[in-house]
Amino acid sequence: MVQKLNPVRSEKTIVGLTGSFGSGKSTVAHFFSELGAYIVDADKLAHEALVPGSDIYREICEAFPEAGLDKKQGLDPRKIAKIVFSDSRRRKTLESVIHPYVFERIADEIGQAEEKVVIADVPLLFESGYDRFCDKTIVVKATEEVMRKRLCEKGFTREEIDSRWKAQLPLAEKIERADEVIDNSETFQKTRTRVEEVWKTLHSCPKGAK
Repeated sequence: MVQKLNPVRSEKTIVGLTGSFGSGKSTVAHFFSELGAYIVDADKLAHEALVPGSDIYREICEAFPEAGLDKKQGLDPRKIAKIVFSDSRRRKTLESVIHPYVFERIADEIGQAEEKVVIADVPLLFESGYDRFCDKTIVVKATEEVMRKRLCEKGFTREEIDSRWKAQLPLAEKIERADEVIDNSETFQKTRTRVEEVWKTLHSCPKGAK
């Protein structure tokens, strides 16, 4: 649920970065960071909300009491993920609470950034509607075989992988809606080369949200 949280823009180019679960957005974001972009990680901001003391912690606790650890550690992201990716109704409940919080935090980060190019790494970029605040959108893609292998190596089960993919737009649809596509199926060097190509286009990108 997108609120009117248009970030402070000035002369900055706001780039929305997304992809399917396991496509390697973090790797691509890292390469952009090395080239001089400021990275805002929506997942990290969302995890902030699961820690005691956040503005919406109590609200999430009430919605997901079974995901609690203890008063110091806060809520367990893995437990919440298991709940919401198996129940679309509860996923929508979480999104209605956490999306406005995350978008406001992204706006804060953009406002504080000194860099001229800001990469907003948002897994649900198109699904949430945050792409409307971006000057340009980038989708990171990889083959299903590569993505599944990466995720299995990180300890995700086949069921967890499939449930998360099912909750997102199909990769083909994301690619169709993106301004740029970065293939992260092969070597890091090939990915890095493609990132450098896209980087050159970002400096000539017209300002102003879509």
